[in-house]
Amino acid sequence: MGSPHIRLTSPCSLRHRALAVRLVAEACRLVRGERSGDDLAPGYDVRDPFDVAVVSAFAEIYNNVALHACAGLTDPAVELRIVAERDRIVIELVDPGRRFDPAVVASPDLDALPEGGMGLHIARAMLDTVDYEPGPPNLWRLIKRRTAASDHDAPVQTA
Repeated sequence: MGSPHIRLTSPCSLRHRALAVRLVAEACRLVRGERSGDDLAPGYDVRDPFDVAVVSAFAEIYNNVALHACAGLTDPAVELRIVAERDRIVIELVDPGRRFDPAVVASPDLDALPEGGMGLHIARAMLDTVDYEPGPPNLWRLIKRRTAASDHDAPVQTA
């Protein structure tokens, strides 16, 4: 069976964020199932470093898109495309919002722990690839590989 290709189109708003995040979390489960052969692998696991990295990074990028790129637009929609493979997850988030130049985002002062402005930094730290193609439409491509080391770090499931 080939890698699942998952798509969701939804309003670009914080109100719909949980729906998109839930879909990404379930896609992490599919990656785990591809590796283990268990089609009924448990869902999102807050103890699994892979799941935490993917879901946290995606949520940060989605927040930025909803709060900044699509702010003020009338009924903007985002398209979420996910490919869950045996060794990685590829997430694409397509939005109709304003362009953004990631190169102008300075690295945050981690000693100051700012209240905001950490989303892109967090995503870059947690994922293997964070690509952005300005539009319209804008395209964010997020990639995280699941390595043997990350499987080793994952908790052992007990009954």
